[in-house]
Amino acid sequence: MSLAILKAAGTSLERVASVTVIILEEADFAGMNEEWVKWFPANPPARQGAKLPVRIPGMKVSIAATAQA
Repeated sequence: MSLAILKAAGTSLERVASVTVIILEEADFAGMNEEWVKWFPANPPARQGAKLPVRIPGMKVSIAATAQA
């Protein structure tokens, strides 16, 4: 997730309402949870997660976030 994109849109991490995380390997889910609490230590947004159904060279994770302006 790019903080620069949030800032350019006039918003911030504190205003993120929902996040979708798609990971390549199920084994990475625990690590994703560790990172999640670093980015959202209190009042985390709604979250959806899934395993990437296809292998795309070099891609390990895809993250989409929706934030209030």
